[in-house]
Amino acid sequence: MIRVFIIISFFFLYGCSTFKKDVFECPKLIAPKKAAEIVVDSEGNSPVYLGFRGVKKFCFKDGDDIEMELSVNVRAIRNDTTKEDYVPVNISVVSVDSNEKEFDRDEFNYSQFLLKGSKIVDRATTFELKVPAGGKVFLGIK
Repeated sequence: MIRVFIIISFFFLYGCSTFKKDVFECPKLIAPKKAAEIVVDSEGNSPVYLGFRGVKKFCFKDGDDIEMELSVNVRAIRNDTTKEDYVPVNISVVSVDSNEKEFDRDEFNYSQFLLKGSKIVDRATTFELKVPAGGKVFLGIK
């Protein structure tokens, strides 16, 4: 019985190793100033600052292209903390080739909850996209 368990475990672990991805150097990531920090009105019509506060990126080779995984932290800051509120957040990440032609895009839209008494609220969001060899990536919030 133990022998069968060892054999099954060996095949399982050996099979999982084929799914291992090799880390690859990530292409250039750009967040233009006008798209990296904005002030928007919340659902309660209060101004809220939104900006990127940290981006983690991991890249893997995928044939001729690069597979990029991003974790983007968005920070919301407001002055009026007397009530609960929501702020709309729209994030886009776009890869382009060496001729600046769009190659892939990932977008995420949500309403970020602002708890009563909270001046600063952070939220991390993940994205995945393909980037062509020699391409770059643009990140923006609106």
